[in-house]
Amino acid sequence: MPANADEPRNDAVSEGALASQSQLEAPAAAPSAIPGLPVPAGDDEDAGDDALAPDELAALIEPEPAAATQLRPGSRCKGVIVSVGETDALVAFGEKVEGRVPLEEFRQANGEIVAQIGQEIDVVVERLGAPGMPALLAHRRVREAGAWDRVEAAFAARTPLQARVVERVKGGLRVDIGVSAFLPGSLVDIRPARDLDAWVGQETEVVVVDCNRRRSNAVVSRSELLKAERQQRQAETLARLVEGETATGIVKNITSYGVFVDLGGIDGLIKLTELSYGRVGNPSELVQTGQEVTAKVLRVEPEKERVALSLRAMHPDPWATIAERYAVGDRVRGTVASVTDYGAFVRLEAGVEGLIHISEIDWSRQLKHPSKTFSPGAETEAVVVAVRSKQRRISLSFKQLAPDPWDQYGAGFEVGQVLAGTVRRVVDYGLFVEIVAGIEGLVHVSDLAWDARSRKPKDFASKGQQINTVILNVDVPNRRLSLGIKQLQPDTWDTYLSQAAVGDAVPGLVRSKKDYGFFVELAPGVDGLCHVSQAPKRQDLETGRRYTFEILDVNERGRRISLRCEDATPLAEDGAQPDQADESAVLTD
Repeated sequence: MPANADEPRNDAVSEGALASQSQLEAPAAAPSAIPGLPVPAGDDEDAGDDALAPDELAALIEPEPAAATQLRPGSRCKGVIVSVGETDALVAFGEKVEGRVPLEEFRQANGEIVAQIGQEIDVVVERLGAPGMPALLAHRRVREAGAWDRVEAAFAARTPLQARVVERVKGGLRVDIGVSAFLPGSLVDIRPARDLDAWVGQETEVVVVDCNRRRSNAVVSRSELLKAERQQRQAETLARLVEGETATGIVKNITSYGVFVDLGGIDGLIKLTELSYGRVGNPSELVQTGQEVTAKVLRVEPEKERVALSLRAMHPDPWATIAERYAVGDRVRGTVASVTDYGAFVRLEAGVEGLIHISEIDWSRQLKHPSKTFSPGAETEAVVVAVRSKQRRISLSFKQLAPDPWDQYGAGFEVGQVLAGTVRRVVDYGLFVEIVAGIEGLVHVSDLAWDARSRKPKDFASKGQQINTVILNVDVPNRRLSLGIKQLQPDTWDTYLSQAAVGDAVPGLVRSKKDYGFFVELAPGVDGLCHVSQAPKRQDLETGRRYTFEILDVNERGRRISLRCEDATPLAEDGAQPDQADESAVLTD
């Protein structure tokens, strides 16, 4: 290529000589067939200005290459960038010919202009240059045409293409595969991609799933390649997995019901019960995400793409020899693994836990929540009370670390002995009174007072109150103690019968009336019944009034007194009307 554009060019001389030879056929100078060449001089021009050098004369003998004479608008050829300006690049093409390409033609999908000196490019002649001027060339049209050829070929063959993510757009990403293409967000990955902005600027492989060259529309997918790759890896992994053998993988996900392990294209599941021989509250206590683990293959289901693994099967079962290490009565030490409403689990060794039931925490019958005694991670001692290897259970006792209060005090209890205690519970059927720590007795509602009408334990005592009781019955084997309160006072029934007998006329207060008779209070805690057949005819006895009654019968065992009233005249001294209650209790006491 000439260093000075004003100097005559060899190709110009050759072309001029050829033009002189054909001057007879074409009187006027014809336009050059190669863009950018000067118009050759005719015979009328000054020959001195166009004097040819010897080497130029030799060139007249050699014919111009055929390719050079065929360049015309629309011709496509290769060129080399020789310089890059502010607005365009100068490209040498053809046979010592130059052309100009706007820099905008080199702009990539990401907006970057890529044009470097020495870079070989494909161009197409847009317009031939005037004499001495470079031609106008196009590069983008050739580049995109070649790119669309590759995209269409890749679409037809389903071969992957390298793509560069340019920007995030609505619904997905815009990528550069030589041409601008759309990568939907749903096809970025096998699982939904959460952060599409993180993909901008990255390069990845995609496959063309839709292509329309006329509309310049191309849709690509990355997930299809991942799925195909996963299927291939799954097939390879399933082929090498054997039930009973081991497999190594990476912990992929940890859930409340187990751990998923990536075995290579397929996930294996280690259920919660297969993580350890002991109780597992949280799988994260044993494994972490990203950790490499080796587990035993329990089951392979190729049709369902399921693999069941076991981590605990990699170690000997400690329960198989549990009876050799633990016996009933042994005092053991362990760590509290967890605390529940019904007790505390104590880890005795790897894979072996025992349960301290809530009833085995304290000798007291007053049960407390286990969390008041135990806390997870704390060291504790216990006594083995049962070993059931087949059920994989060990029962422990915390209270047996201390002496049984029944063994200490049970033999000293005697019927009739008066004891002081603390009311621990108030229930509908009586009071529970703690005599000593770990020993409680029950005061039944029937032993609260001699008055049968007093039937509410809360009217006698409240929780935490100190009261005196008397022992009614002692059952050491069954750990039961029956107590009474009314027995601390004389029996009003016996007192009354010591003063009255059958046939005596006694005063009585009518407390209530029933269809079958009248209930009469003879003394505090002593009631009698006057049947309607023993009451005055055609005259009702008024409730709250006193009358004279005759004792007809006394049933000491049933604590019943039958009365008769012949005179319906009330006694002059009226007493205060007592509380109304259900008199059926008198009949059924």
